[in-house]
Formats: sequence, structure tokens, C-alpha cells
Amino acid sequence: MTEPEPEILLSRIASGCTESFSALYDAFSSSLFGIALGVTHNHAEAQEILQEAFLAIWKKADRYDPRLGKASTWIIHLTRNLAIDRLRKRQRRDAGDDRLRQEPRFESMPENPTGLLISKETAQHLREVLRTLPDDQQQALELAFYEGLSQSQIAERLGEPLGTIKSRIRRAMERVRSVVTRDEADPV
Repeated sequence: MTEPEPEILLSRIASGCTESFSALYDAFSSSLFGIALGVTHNHAEAQEILQEAFLAIWKKADRYDPRLGKASTWIIHLTRNLAIDRLRKRQRRDAGDDRLRQEPRFESMPENPTGLLISKETAQHLREVLRTLPDDQQQALELAFYEGLSQSQIAERLGEPLGTIKSRIRRAMERVRSVVTRDEADPV
């Protein structure tokens, strides 16, 4: 028997159904852990974020509106936002640590964290592809994906026009996609 759709599970959770909550946890916990770990690069923090996310899902399930999007998207965004908030708090706390601002974030990605949905080889390949990007594109992607900044926030931080940042990120993503697609089509 297949599990009900996440939308149905959230509806039941809003009514206090613990079985539906357990089913939702089983369906999403490893993916959400991977998202939290990808943002924070810290195993313990990712576990705490996962707990916070499911607590928030339990408390806020009644706020989910299926007319606004899929339940899975709502759950993922909730978790990602918690992870970004945690990362920002840590960054404010460690604001005096110049090393974190100067070292490329791609170099410090964990090699093989438990729960990630991509393999070690794929992660290594992606890091190599990202290193081939021009510095301005790499910096924009780092700020967007690892610090969770919006394109407007990136433009403000870098003192660049918003259109320039949008183009930079678009070109970087196109480059990464083309290299990864080419490599998948032509394995070594």
C-alpha cells in the first residue's frame, strides 16, 4: 500500500494525526537532513534543524495552503529557511573570523556527509566544475546557495546592479548545467 500524498498527510497532521506525522517524517527526513547539512555544513546543526523543521511542521500544518503550491515545496522551503536562519546566526556570532569570508566555501564542503542525496564523486565533480567559473560568477553562486542571500542582497553586498547579478548567476548556472550534462552524456 502506498503512502498518501504529502498534502493529505499535512491535512491529517493539522488534525493531530500522529500516524500521518510519522509517515511524513519517514518520507522526508533524509532529504530534509541533506538540505540542512548542505546549507550549514555541520552535522549536529543539521540534526537540530531537522528536529526544528518537524516541530514547525507539526505546529504549522494547518497553515499550509494547497492553492499556493505543493506540500513538498512548502516542507522543503520551511527547512531551508530554518537552515539559512541558523547559518546567519552563526555568521553573526563569528563575524570577526576573517578566514571564513576569505576562503572559498566550495573547498570546505564535507567530502561524504551522511544523508546527502548525491554521491561523493558527483560532489567532487561539481566542486571542480564550480572552480572553473570566473571569480565573479563563483562568488555570486556562493552567496546565493551557501549564505542564502537573495539576488537583491547579493547586488547590495557586492555593490553591483541587480541585473548584473541576475545575469552572472544565470550564466554560471548555464555553464554548470552544460558541463554536467556533457559529462553525463560522455562518461569517462
